[in-house]
Amino acid sequence: MKCPYCGSSFAGNPQYCPNCKQPLSRARQTPEPEAPRESRPSRTRYTRRQRWLIGVACTVCVLLMIVGIYRVVYWASSYRITRLYTRGEYTPTVNTVTMSDHRQGHSIVFYGSDGDQIFLPELNRSLTIAGGVARTTIADADWFTGDVSEIEAANVSLSPVLIDETGARTQLPNVEFTVEVPDSPLTVISPAEDGEQIVTSLYLLELQVVPGSTVMVNGEDVTDMVDRSGLLSQNVNVYPIGDNVYTIIVQTPQHHETRQEVHIYREAFDIELELSSSVAYTSSNDVMAITGTVEPGATITVETPYVEDSLSIDPTTGDFQFIARFTSFGDNTVRFRASMEGRDDAVISLTIEYEPTLAAYSAQAWAMDYDQLRRLYEQWNGQVFLCVGPVIDSFEENGSTYLVMNVGTDAEPQLVILENQSATTDISFGRSYTAYADVSGRHMYNAEYYPMLVARYMDLTPQ
Repeated sequence: MKCPYCGSSFAGNPQYCPNCKQPLSRARQTPEPEAPRESRPSRTRYTRRQRWLIGVACTVCVLLMIVGIYRVVYWASSYRITRLYTRGEYTPTVNTVTMSDHRQGHSIVFYGSDGDQIFLPELNRSLTIAGGVARTTIADADWFTGDVSEIEAANVSLSPVLIDETGARTQLPNVEFTVEVPDSPLTVISPAEDGEQIVTSLYLLELQVVPGSTVMVNGEDVTDMVDRSGLLSQNVNVYPIGDNVYTIIVQTPQHHETRQEVHIYREAFDIELELSSSVAYTSSNDVMAITGTVEPGATITVETPYVEDSLSIDPTTGDFQFIARFTSFGDNTVRFRASMEGRDDAVISLTIEYEPTLAAYSAQAWAMDYDQLRRLYEQWNGQVFLCVGPVIDSFEENGSTYLVMNVGTDAEPQLVILENQSATTDISFGRSYTAYADVSGRHMYNAEYYPMLVARYMDLTPQ
């Protein structure tokens, strides 16, 4: 170390200079001499171009990191959606349905969040999800064109795209299913069952097809008789030969041809006996005229209730008539017999439904006497009662709908079972209804028997 005053050198860190005795604590120590420039550590210097390249590289690295993070997040979201639509709660369902025009089709149901959309590019159709579902129905025939007689089926693949409310699009897994070429739709309305037995020479054959179909009946083209809704009504001759066979062929575009045989049975009588085609099978009156033709020389015997002295036969033409009487509401059997010496009797039996008008029916109604009704339901069979009260339950049995009505009070329930044959079918539980119904027996409900009646007229009770 050197003394700043006298310049002498000394060792250590004394407070005073050993030579001039000047205090060293107030003096500024002489800094060490700088090392030669060659011995200093070197510092890297970059040119402007190099600094620009480094900045660009750093920016690219940051952008790549951002893109990578975005792609990871997008992949995770896409994977989650794909999983939901592949084997999760949003997996689409495909079901076979019958469309309103009676064609066969497939209903495709998508699930998701309300407001999202499903776009089907193959159909150029967008579906909006509402209530958690979006549904579209496609007729099977729409997947085919031209002649399909040699085609059995087609493999369908749809590639739906999910579009959320922000506009983001996600490709969903393909929906794949097989569609067979459908048969031309044909529904036989009348006769209601094959082999129906009739007793008239004319019968109204009723068919339902798809509008635009070609229809043949026993080789005759009857397409012009098909109305705009696809309903065909045609009178056909029915001969007394037993089975009468009618071959129906239907060809609907882009469908396979449908061929069906319908059998209508008309018994071959030993005596010619025929009911007039004008005879109805329903009546609002308790009497109705029955007319027909019998082989001249035969006699007619009526075996069911009818108006005495109403039977008459024209001996020349064989035309006959009598007035049948209906003794119960609903179905009544009318049966009569033709006889001739040396011939087997010919018998005709038909069922006619007697449903009186509301005025005539309600005029016969008794006020409800529940205790007596429970005891005397057998003796009172067919008696009309006025039933008023809330409907508390319903059930179906053998194709009929039954309603449970409380005709009593809340403190003392009095239940009756009503077979609903009225025009009122949209029943609300808990609401009061007024029904006119006739006694038909009793029925078990909740392990207990209750009176059962047939409700032919029923409506909401006026407030």
